Amino acid sequence: MLLASAGGLMDVYSYTVRGQVFATGQTGNFVLVAFQLSKKNYLGMIHPFVPIMSFWAGFFVAWHMFYSLSKENPLLWQRRILATSIFILFFTGFIPCSYPNIIADSLIAFAASFQYCAFRKFGIDENYASIFCSGNMRSCVDNYYKGIVRKDKQALKRALKYSCILISFLAGAAIGALESGIFHEKAIWTAAVLLSTALVLSFVFDSDQFAKME
Repeated sequence: MLLASAGGLMDVYSYTVRGQVFATGQTGNFVLVAFQLSKKNYLGMIHPFVPIMSFWAGFFVAWHMFYSLSKENPLLWQRRILATSIFILFFTGFIPCSYPNIIADSLIAFAASFQYCAFRKFGIDENYASIFCSGNMRSCVDNYYKGIVRKDKQALKRALKYSCILISFLAGAAIGALESGIFHEKAIWTAAVLLSTALVLSFVFDSDQFAKME
């Protein structure tokens, strides 16, 4: 829930404060790149394109951290991912809005890819994404169908979990929209606080309990 809230906040922050691009889910940026290309606005294409590359780079770095440092301890890897993301988001809050937005957007995209790479499941075998909604919506509806129509009680429980994740994302986006108008570039610090809370909880609970709380 915390990670989903942070994901929603990061996305609305990059859109409202940092030049109307999407720093977490990259589908919108692919559309923006294609749109600018169709207009032959090659300079305008750069802003949405660079966060896409930063997102890709984040995956490479995250997996390198896993295989070179934490392969035998996935929870340690997740903690390192959270700590690095917190630092990146905290640093981003110090970048003035007068600076080129592409800097902040690339940093947020990098942190978002870290989060997406390291946190893909809640519970034992339920896949989810904490930084965008499409896959979660599909899984939510699938499980509601199985739970309501096929009378699968476990599927209904999973559907409720996905609903909570979607609501958390929505709540994070709403909070981010409100704070962006007040705190401007520093609004991203709320996402850092949410991730910091998740990091603390990873030390309080064991790995299985922590997986259920992500």
